[in-house]
Amino acid sequence: MLSAERAYHLAMPIEFLHGRVLDPEELEEIRQQIEEFDSIEGIDPEVRGIVERNWPHLLAKLPPADDDV
Repeated sequence: MLSAERAYHLAMPIEFLHGRVLDPEELEEIRQQIEEFDSIEGIDPEVRGIVERNWPHLLAKLPPADDDV
């Protein structure tokens, strides 16, 4: 039987940032940081993609994408 923590990590998607695989702890850190910020002035397009795929409810905290301007 899998532990709850192990099952959580297995359920996490595989994401890449600048060609490097992010581990589940790094993904969780990105999510927590975005949730904690009051305002975000700029964001890397790859990080925006990670947010769009994993936490679409947080997109409102991000500045408009370059193609939205």
